[in-house]
Amino acid sequence: MATSVLIVKLSSMGDVIHTLPAAQAIRARLPNARLGWAVESRHADIVRGQPWLDEVIEWDRRGPRAFFDFVRRLRRGRWDVAIDFQGLLRSGLVSRLSGARRRIGVTPSREMAHWFYNDRVPLATMDRHAVERSVELAERLIGDASGVTAVPIERPYLENAPPVETLAVKRLFPLEPSDDDVRAVQTWLAERAFDPLAERLVLLNPHCRREANRWPAARFSDLAARLLALPGMRVAVVGGPTARELCERIAAPLGEAVWRADGRFSLLGSATLFSRSTLLVTGDTGPMHLAAAVGTPVVALFGASNPVRTGPYTSDAIALNRRLACSPCLARRCPLGHRPPLCMHEISVDQVFSAVLLRLSLGDSQAARKSA
Repeated sequence: MATSVLIVKLSSMGDVIHTLPAAQAIRARLPNARLGWAVESRHADIVRGQPWLDEVIEWDRRGPRAFFDFVRRLRRGRWDVAIDFQGLLRSGLVSRLSGARRRIGVTPSREMAHWFYNDRVPLATMDRHAVERSVELAERLIGDASGVTAVPIERPYLENAPPVETLAVKRLFPLEPSDDDVRAVQTWLAERAFDPLAERLVLLNPHCRREANRWPAARFSDLAARLLALPGMRVAVVGGPTARELCERIAAPLGEAVWRADGRFSLLGSATLFSRSTLLVTGDTGPMHLAAAVGTPVVALFGASNPVRTGPYTSDAIALNRRLACSPCLARRCPLGHRPPLCMHEISVDQVFSAVLLRLSLGDSQAARKSA
């Protein structure tokens, strides 16, 4: 049995989060093995500090020599096994350059990454969630993972059903915010006199790395205005530094009534903010998965992407998906030239507002039952 195992999942935010259950299954089945994770620095906070990992090898892609330094640190590990959960050319190359004698990955793979593996796992279908596909790959190394990870989970939104009424929060996706992350969020909320007992905070995440996954900014502004008209409702826009211009366009018509959290927190600081919020409205992007990981209810807007493969991995979500003849195309930009994509344009503010109200009413009914 392997005494050292390297997990290769370099990016992105959601993909790294989705690999956590498979990685924990490996740890549970191989408690005495040395377990490492190769990851890009911008997403390393997700795995850095995890008590069940022995080593995190980070790739900072900003410098010209960074890759060579990264490979040098990888090879010091003298890995028995490298298991590539990404299946891209760069991750396949990393698994090969790690020096691992056994290199596990799926076939067929995108970008011919399977050329770098000597233990290839046939992929029956892509139409399973990324979490479940990762667990299936891990089973090549450890055998049956049932009982180790609580997957698959029920995702009622795939049948256009409302969220399940009770959600047992599981540690599928453990995150470890620092004390500084927690204090930063607490200070931010205190400065705005937010009262979690009397008020609700809805977060709007308008930016998606893929343009085809973005809902129009003007509709986010309209949604924010409708939410702010509800008693006891607070609204904030969230996102990284690249989201600032978009968040400004959304917040500007409403002034200081919309709180600005974009570019304010670290990755795990954002996770902390999500955990203290009532709901997140978002397209298919990393923060959606971050919210699902900490148990925050989600209203997710899908067009070009496929909720079967990359939907929020939680029972506590509502996914709106117009399902046009051309979707899901999985494109970065609409291949038909629509700006915004027609599949996102046809999701109306009325539909999103109704989904938010449904999710809020379900939350009220659950809270009432718990207090009874």
